[in-house]
Amino acid sequence: MATLPRVASLLPSATEIMGHLKLQHLLVGVSHECDVAPEKSDLDALLSNGTCVRLTSSEINPMQMSQEEINTAVMGSLRMGDSLYGILESEFCAAKPTVVLTQALCDVCAPSAQQVAGACGSLTGSAAVVNLEPHNLADVAQSFIAVSQAVTGSSQEGESLAARFQNDIHRITSAVSSSDRKRPRSPRCMLLEWVEPLFDGGHWIPDMLVAAGGERGCNPPGQKSKQFTPSALVEYDPDCILVACCGFDLQRNLEDAQKLWSKSWWTSLRCVKEGRVFAADGNRYFARPGPSLVAGVAILARIMHEDPVVIKAIEATELLPPQGMAWDRIQQNSTCPSKEVKDIEDLCWSLHQAACDRGERYYTDPATGYQVMTEVAHKKRGKCCGCGCRHCPFNHAGVASSERAARIQQPAWLHKAASAEASEASNLLFWSGGKDSFLTLRAMQREAPGRDIVLITTFDARTRVIAHQEVDIQTVVRQAQVLGVSLLGVPLHPGRKYEEHIKQAFTLVKKALAGSKPVFSVCFGDLHLEYIRSWREKQLTPIVREVFGDSTTLQYPIWKKPYEELMADLMASGVECRLSAVPDAALNAPSLCVGALFSPELAKQAADIGWDAFGENGEFHSVVEPWISKQT
Repeated sequence: MATLPRVASLLPSATEIMGHLKLQHLLVGVSHECDVAPEKSDLDALLSNGTCVRLTSSEINPMQMSQEEINTAVMGSLRMGDSLYGILESEFCAAKPTVVLTQALCDVCAPSAQQVAGACGSLTGSAAVVNLEPHNLADVAQSFIAVSQAVTGSSQEGESLAARFQNDIHRITSAVSSSDRKRPRSPRCMLLEWVEPLFDGGHWIPDMLVAAGGERGCNPPGQKSKQFTPSALVEYDPDCILVACCGFDLQRNLEDAQKLWSKSWWTSLRCVKEGRVFAADGNRYFARPGPSLVAGVAILARIMHEDPVVIKAIEATELLPPQGMAWDRIQQNSTCPSKEVKDIEDLCWSLHQAACDRGERYYTDPATGYQVMTEVAHKKRGKCCGCGCRHCPFNHAGVASSERAARIQQPAWLHKAASAEASEASNLLFWSGGKDSFLTLRAMQREAPGRDIVLITTFDARTRVIAHQEVDIQTVVRQAQVLGVSLLGVPLHPGRKYEEHIKQAFTLVKKALAGSKPVFSVCFGDLHLEYIRSWREKQLTPIVREVFGDSTTLQYPIWKKPYEELMADLMASGVECRLSAVPDAALNAPSLCVGALFSPELAKQAADIGWDAFGENGEFHSVVEPWISKQT
C-alpha cells in the first residue's frame, strides 16, 4: 500500500486549494495565517483533533498595530534582510512533511525561501518543496494543477478545479457585459491594498478588475503592488474605491478606512463625494491567490456597476458573497461593526426574516446546515419549550431562572424584585454594572423613592459579556439580586440593529406592567459626553414614545455632576468598585490595572497622567460589587 503524502502548507492560499481539492485530510501542518480549508470549520476540525498543527510564527501582531506601524516594521525587516516570520523547527520536524507548499513571490507574506530550505534540511527524510508564484489569474488557475500534481501525482482534480475557477469568472464577466452602453468608458475602480501609505493592487488584481467589467487600473498586469501618492489617486479620479487591505478582514478595513476622511485630498475625490467607497475582506477575497478570488471578482463587479439589470445578473450567478459579511459600503463616521468579528450569524437573521415572510417553519442555518425553527413554528407550538431557542417569541418564559443568563437569545427577565408590585410607577435604567450605572441608581432612588426601577442590560449573545466593560451577565444578575431591583437582559446579535433589540425589550417591559403603572422615565448613566447623549436622544426617543407614549422621557440623573460629588457618594455607599477593563495600559501608572480598587487616589492618578478621572473617554471601565460593603 502506497504511503499517503504528508503536506505542510505555509500559505493560506495553498491550504484553501487543498480544501477545494478535497485533500485537506493530508495536511499535517499549516502557517499561523491559514484559516480556511476550504472553510474555517474544516481547518478548525483538523487543528482541534491534532492531525494538523501550526508551523509558523510572526514577530508582530498586526491586529494591535496601525497600518503605518506595520509598514514601518515590514520595511525595516526587508532592509535588514530578515523575515518577520519564523518556522517552528521542532513542530516542523515532528510533522514530518513529505510535501511543502510555499512561495518565493513576496517576502512580506510568508517565510522566505531560505527559511523553508533550512527547515527542510533539518528533516530526517526528504521533502518535495513546491513554490507557488502566480502573477495573474491564469497563473492562479495553474497553481491548482501544480498542487494536485505535487500531492497526488495526478493533475486531473487540479485541472477540474482550474476549469471551474475560470468558468465562474467568465460567468461574472458575461453578467456585466450588458452594462449601460451609454458609458463613455468602462468603470474605473481603485483597489487599495494598503492605506498608510497608499498601495494599489498588483499581480492578479488588474485581471480581476478587467474580468469584473472595469478598467485594469494603474498597475500593469502581473506586476507587484506599488506605493503611490494621494495626488496620483486624485489624478486617476476613480468611479469607486475598494479598501481591501492585505491581511485584514472586512471589519478592520471598515475601521481603517474611516481615518481617510480626515484627509482633504480624500474628501475632494468625486467618488467619495458620491458615496461610492467600499470595503471588503481583503485577506480572503483579494490578497490570496486561491479559489476565493472568484468571489473577489464578483464583489468588484457589484460595486463598479450601478445598472439594476446588471446587479441582478451578478447576483443571479450566486457567486457574490453577502454584503455586510464579505463587503460593504463605507460612509464617513459610519458605525463600524463591533470588535466581535461579523460572522455567519449576520446572515441568519435575514434568512429567518425571509422565511417568516413566506410563512415557513424552518430555514437552513448557513453555518451548520441544520434546519432551524422560525418564529412561525414556535408560535404554532404555542409555548416556550425552555431550550433557549434563537427565535423564541415567548421571551424565554419556560427557561429556568437559574439558567437564563447563560441561555436566553431574546430579551427576557433575569431577575424580578419582590418589591416591584408595590410601586406606583417604574423608571428604566440602562445598566452596565459599573460605577456610573450604580451612582445613577442611587440618584434615582433618592429622587423618587416610591418608584420601581428596572435595570436593562445589553450583552453579547455569544460571549455573554457586556461590551467594553468585560463584565459577564451572570455578575450583573448577582448585582440585581443584592441591590433588590428587577433586571431585563437583552442579548445583542450582530445581524440585528441595536434599536430593534431595544424596542423588543421596551415592549416586554410594557407587557409585564400590563397597564398597571406607567413608565415615568428611561435613564442613562452618562456623565458629560455630548455626542453619546445626542445619539440616544435621536435614536431612542422615537422608540420610547412609540412604546410608552409621549409622557415618558429620557433622563440623565448624574449628567455633569462634579466628580468630587460623585466620588463622595460612591464612598458613602460603602460598596466596592474595581476596574474591569483597561484597554490601553498606562505605562507610567501601573496601578491603573484590571482589579484595582476605584478610589479617590486612583482617580487622581488617572487625572495626573491625562486620563479622565472617571474613565469617561474609555480609558478604563469598572464593576461594582455590592456584596462587598463596608457598611454594617
